[in-house]
Amino acid sequence: MVINLDRSTDRLVNITSEFARIGVSFQRIAAVDARSDPVKFPALPHLTKPEIACFLSHRKCWQIIAGGADEYAAIFEDDAVLTDDGGQLLFNDQWVPRDADVVKLETMFGRVRLGRIVSISNGHAVGRLVGEHLGTAGYVISKGTAHRLLHQLKHLKEPIDLTLFSPNSWTFAISKIYQLVPAMCVQSHRLVGKKAVITLIQAAPHRPKSVATKIRGELLRFFAHCRNGTFWGTEKVDLRWEGEREPAKWSK
Repeated sequence: MVINLDRSTDRLVNITSEFARIGVSFQRIAAVDARSDPVKFPALPHLTKPEIACFLSHRKCWQIIAGGADEYAAIFEDDAVLTDDGGQLLFNDQWVPRDADVVKLETMFGRVRLGRIVSISNGHAVGRLVGEHLGTAGYVISKGTAHRLLHQLKHLKEPIDLTLFSPNSWTFAISKIYQLVPAMCVQSHRLVGKKAVITLIQAAPHRPKSVATKIRGELLRFFAHCRNGTFWGTEKVDLRWEGEREPAKWSK
């Protein structure tokens, strides 16, 4: 599935080219447009309408997956650039860990803390995601998890990427989230020599966290470690990307 705004025809052309290059078809999901669609969903006031619309767009995908026949499905945003071997991974789900709720396919070229890393196929591996790794340009989600998130997320407290991929999130703490290594997709603006596709998401201004929020975040991290058994045996991994283009910069 690819999330794409009706008015973002240039982004649709780009992502169609990416999937054609790796020989995979996709289902386009019309994104919720904060400019023209009614954006009605319970959310905290610090979130912008585009952030809520982005969440609702992913929620549309979850609804389709929850009601579908496939055990796992992949969701991409339309600014993703895919590796040449991405098609081999997307043709079947046999490589996905059977206990996985979500497998993150994206990299931001940073160092991410992972649990035990297990080889799968085609030179790739997966490891339990322990540290924060934001972004929702590409991920695999199970049918059961899609159904669960639809019922659990009745009120949006943070943007979609923080909800799914931050250890300070309750959703992250109670889910089994893996990371694909090397990653198979990256946002276009992170690559040298690739014309960036400008995002239409207006992020909320940064607000310092309250003491209560920080304490809650640390408690959730502790709970997640206890639940998932990830206090020890973890390591920080450079999430490189086996594409022909080099990253625009590396996080230190």
